[in-house]
Amino acid sequence: MIDLMYCSESNRWYQKSTYRYLYWGKDQKRLYPPPSSFSTKRVIQIESAKNSIRPLVGIIAGTNPFHHFSGNASIFKDIQREITNHGGLSYVFTPGDVYRTHIQGYLYDEDTKKWTGYHFPYPNVIYNRIPDREEELTNMVSSLFALFKQKDIPFFNRSFFQKLDIFSYLSSHEYLTLHIPETIELTIENLDPLLHKFPSVFCKPSSGSKGRGIFRVKKLPTGYQYEDHEMTRYFSSITALHTHIAPFLHEKYLVQKEIQLSTYNNHPYDFRIMLQKPLNYWTVTGIGIRVGFDNSLTTHVPRGGRIVAFHKLADEKDSLILTKIAILAAEVIEEREDIKECSMDIGKDTDGHFWIFEANSKPMRFDEPAIHREYIQSLISTFRTFSAF
Repeated sequence: MIDLMYCSESNRWYQKSTYRYLYWGKDQKRLYPPPSSFSTKRVIQIESAKNSIRPLVGIIAGTNPFHHFSGNASIFKDIQREITNHGGLSYVFTPGDVYRTHIQGYLYDEDTKKWTGYHFPYPNVIYNRIPDREEELTNMVSSLFALFKQKDIPFFNRSFFQKLDIFSYLSSHEYLTLHIPETIELTIENLDPLLHKFPSVFCKPSSGSKGRGIFRVKKLPTGYQYEDHEMTRYFSSITALHTHIAPFLHEKYLVQKEIQLSTYNNHPYDFRIMLQKPLNYWTVTGIGIRVGFDNSLTTHVPRGGRIVAFHKLADEKDSLILTKIAILAAEVIEEREDIKECSMDIGKDTDGHFWIFEANSKPMRFDEPAIHREYIQSLISTFRTFSAF
């Protein structure tokens, strides 16, 4: 058992354990017992019988002018709780918290229910959970990751995926291309020809997530139907439709053939798969099912979707096929992207064929408790496997 204490005046850490010295961080800095005159309460306790705290994990989150950081604090808390039970420690920091000699990081205090800042050494591994694409693309963040690389500190989930890139990677694979809906970059010029080829198409921002910016267009005998999360509109001509969607195309969009999904009580559903690489190979941590409402554009829970137990709508055969597709896809993506985890949305059409709709480099929390627990445990194994000591 290790008790860690902190002197706020000197910004120094001390430890109480059965060892005279402990070591932590990328540079294996020494942790000493406190001076005899030192009296302060324990900051955190770590379950360990070793002479080091490892791994020390730095979770990089987003900048927040009104709080210490922005990001998925509930996941950060769960990581901290789990890793301290296995001899390690995690702290959260932002791009502006990195200094030449230390990082200003934050720990969650279970007693006060607050995040508190401390000085930490550089960690053994960086877990990128910056939630904002724009911040991730800043010069500051690019310089930080260059610094981590220079210091030989491993990191993963370097950046958000671009949908068009992901579909390009997967379509180049002989097997996976059979599970990719026809997808191209959307332009004003190619929308009408595609609507003559397919009765209905989905249009999505290449950098979107959580259903943001998605709309569907259908070709009707009398014109065109446009539908997004907020409204449905009808246009009598392609010119009128072009005028409506043109403002969206300031960012890169893809257009994709709509797949007729299998339904549950007349509601479309798809599968959400969590993949992780806790050792040197990919595994499926869990598979959930999300059911949309009538004519919904997505099955996302924040957009009105709901969770249904896997066994109600799928069987072992489905699980085997989904696992094969998802692991192959993760392997192909990893050849181009720095990832050790990702989630995927895969649908099953009315003919029983499976289609990949989405891959995410920074998975959201799974609502199924068993999958979330396994995810956190596997994440700790990933930190151990890919840390630098």
